[in-house]
Amino acid sequence: MKKGTKCTICTGCGRCFGEGHKGTEILSFPDAEKEKLPLSSPAVLVDIGTTTIAMVMTGKDCSVKDSHASLNPQGKYGADVISRIRAAEDPEILIDMRNMVLNEIKTGLDKFSAHPEFEDCEIFISANTTMTYLLRGLNPESLGKAPFTADRISEDFLQISSSGKEFKARILPGFSAFVGSDIYAGVLASKLCTSGKYKLLCDLGTNGEIALGNKDHLYVTATAAGPAFEGGPCKGIWGADMIGLTSRLLKGGYMDSTGLLKDPFFDEGIDIGSVHITQDSVRALQLAKGAVYAGIKIICERASVSFDMVDEVILAGGFGYFLKPSDASSIGLIPGQLSNKCTSGGNTSLKGALHYAAGERVPAGPEIINLAEDPAFNDLYMNALNFPKFL
Repeated sequence: MKKGTKCTICTGCGRCFGEGHKGTEILSFPDAEKEKLPLSSPAVLVDIGTTTIAMVMTGKDCSVKDSHASLNPQGKYGADVISRIRAAEDPEILIDMRNMVLNEIKTGLDKFSAHPEFEDCEIFISANTTMTYLLRGLNPESLGKAPFTADRISEDFLQISSSGKEFKARILPGFSAFVGSDIYAGVLASKLCTSGKYKLLCDLGTNGEIALGNKDHLYVTATAAGPAFEGGPCKGIWGADMIGLTSRLLKGGYMDSTGLLKDPFFDEGIDIGSVHITQDSVRALQLAKGAVYAGIKIICERASVSFDMVDEVILAGGFGYFLKPSDASSIGLIPGQLSNKCTSGGNTSLKGALHYAAGERVPAGPEIINLAEDPAFNDLYMNALNFPKFL
């Protein structure tokens, strides 16, 4: 699990000694927040990500009793949801992917069974829509092709057995084929729908989901990021580190604003300390960051919200936990006007599942934006591919 001071599986827990994060834990709630989250029973929270699976067990007082994290074993069928949607066309592979995740959840539950509170636990699961389809054993074909429909995004239940006990796990509702229950949970955790001012939630993992809202309005969308924020062609480079290193290449003059590594680094790549950056990894990052920037721009324009009107930008997940906003804005991932408004949200999928367990819900009727159908997306995306120029 460990690699230097960071886990090879990062759930943004904050237990490592990353800069500026000492002593912070992903689900360490202050007493004031505990009082606002009255649980009827202990809870097991499950976040099924495309890359990782994270689980936390809490007491009725929301205190963390135990945790479990692993790589999502479905990765053998592809690093992104499109690859897994295609793989699931084979019924046997669909069954295999379902069992892989169920077995991983059971492993976590078996670990938690040592705690006395385990017998009374309720289970709450959040994930992107493709992951919830695969968990249910449903063919996700409709999620991967136009018109991108999902007919199973409401709250659902799943029977799971562990240590001789049967649990009726609750799968949180989602918004659409491309914005799942992990973002529904993130909206709850970030308090987007209870704030008097606009907040922007960015969950930049294998999928790039974005939500913008206040107490009166909610907008959600998603854009394809792929594995670029997890190293892309340079596997093993932390996403936040990749952005930081790219920023250094720009500022140092080793790369131009089009993303072209200068000679003699174009063919062989360049070493920064012990990290080797290739031209292919830079290109993959450009494609991902251009899509995210365009997504942020469109969701704000659709809501008629200027960047000045955004009060806070919550960067979710392990990626957002270690990302320096100044690096993100220097490569054009996040608009510069939002850089000083960024905060780390930790694993908002897990946090939001806890809020859901306490009875909180997202108001009905959010506006769901399909970027593929937005006429402005392609131009914004192409214009956002280049990096900002440094004099």
